[in-house]
Order: sequence, then structure tokens, then C-alpha cells
Amino acid sequence: MNASAALATALLACSFSSAAQEVTPVEESPWYLERGTERRKAEPADDIPAVAFELEKLMRDGGVPGFYDGQFASTSDKPEELERIARDPAMHHVLRMMAVMALQEASSGDDLRAALEPLILRPTDEFGIEMLELRERYNPSLNPDWMRKKLDAELSRYAHFALAKAGMPEDTLAKIANMELSIRRNMDRILDPSIDSFMFSSVDEGRSIVFEIAYHYQQFDDYERAATWFRKLTDNLPGKVETRWAHYNLACIESLSGRPEQALEHLEAAYQVGFLDIEWMDEDGDLAAARALPEYEELKQQMLGF
Repeated sequence: MNASAALATALLACSFSSAAQEVTPVEESPWYLERGTERRKAEPADDIPAVAFELEKLMRDGGVPGFYDGQFASTSDKPEELERIARDPAMHHVLRMMAVMALQEASSGDDLRAALEPLILRPTDEFGIEMLELRERYNPSLNPDWMRKKLDAELSRYAHFALAKAGMPEDTLAKIANMELSIRRNMDRILDPSIDSFMFSSVDEGRSIVFEIAYHYQQFDDYERAATWFRKLTDNLPGKVETRWAHYNLACIESLSGRPEQALEHLEAAYQVGFLDIEWMDEDGDLAAARALPEYEELKQQMLGF
């Protein structure tokens, strides 16, 4: 799934301390860690929920955050502590995101919804903030208040994913409907391979939304609809760099669906249009079946230039 294993390095750089400190984003950090600095918790270490150290250990040991079954088994008996981390704005944003994901394994039904409720924005508000974020690529207006809105929208997004994964997809489906409505009239232009998205911001936004619709379906295992939307990009925009993550996520879906050979074909296609995140590819739980094939190592060597 679309993220970076550099997340672990960034989290290690801000390990727990009894003294408050600023987390300064580094140049190599994934984009969602560059949204601004956040203050760490100022209380003594024994006031930090113990499960926070377990989440940090998962990152330190090479884990990558995602909704993989069993990933957070070691924290599944600590829903109250996870809830506290998820709701605490003084905690590092990455730990809060992980706590939201872990809650999906530690709680269920009404208990899960109650735990996540304070983090949840209305689907239309969440999508609205994400749309403004897309437009900031062309007209940056970053400030602390805006950073907080984006961080809040991301926590809401993952809270919605957690609920959808737990069998409560209504809010996520409502957001998908809003995303579809926003691009319906421009689909021909969005998927026109003769148009360079780097020259037209509206086309770039539209292609990003097509990807996000697919990604949202993927988060609660509706692989058929996810693949349909990812293929709108890969089939209509062959050779375009903006299809690299669509190919990558199709590889994840194929691998999870017991078709590792087809997964490798999509990884090869992703590489051909610019995908080079080998570290993430090596750790992504979705690709376990594909990594078992000898051709996987051959592809890695190719990506490394050997």
C-alpha cells in the first residue's frame, strides 16, 4: 500500500523522552511526516501508556503500519490504552495513526465506534480538506492551523478505514460517493493519455481522486471494486508515471488473491514507470506471496541496477 518504510526511521528519530522536544521533519521523511512539527508528551515516561512503547517497537523491528490481520496482535488486549493514544493530540501523529489501526484488532462494533468517534469528521468535510491539500501542490499556503486540519483529516480517514475493515463501511462509502461525484463530468479528460497531468492541475487532481477511490475500496478488502478503479488509471494511461502506485496496489491485490505471478507483472510495470521503493516493497505484508517467487529477487536486482 502507498506509504514508505522511511516511516520507521523517522519514528526512531523521535523516541520517547521525559522532556518535551520538537520533532523536526527531515528531508528524507515521507510527505505525511512533513506536514509540520508536533510537540512530544511533556510528562515523565511512566505517564505514557505502556502500549505506546509496543507500537514504537513494532516500527523499530521493521513493521509497517497497515490493516494487516494480526499485525497488532501484541496490543489487542489493551483497547483503553490504544484509545488514549489515538485521542491524545500531544502524541506523535504516527503513533496516533498506528493506535487507530491497532484498535481495529483490539475492539469491535459499538465499542470501536465509540473509541474512534472523537477523531471522525463527516465524510464530506474529510474529503474537502483532502481536496484543498491536493490544490496546495500548486498554491502552497501552509501554516500551523492548516497543518492541524490535515493531520486531523488523516486521523479521521484511518478511523473510517478501521470501521470499514470491521464491517462498518457506511461513512467510507459515503465519502467514495462524494469523490465519484466530484470527477464524474471530467472522466474523459482525466483519463485522456494525451493530457499531461503536470501541466493541468485539474487533471492531476482528478487522477489522484481516481486512485483514492480505489484505495478506499482496498482498505476494507473490496478488491473487485478497488481493482476496477486502479485499472482505470493503468489501462487508460499506459506508461504514465502517475500509474506507478496503481500498478503497485494492483500487485498487492493480486498477491492477496493468490495470483503472485500477476502481482509480479504489476510490480514490473510499476518499476517501468518509476517505482523504486524497494524497502517498502520488501516489508509490505500484502506482497508476501509475491516475495516467495524467485522472480521477485530478479526484479529487485533489476531495480537496483544489477
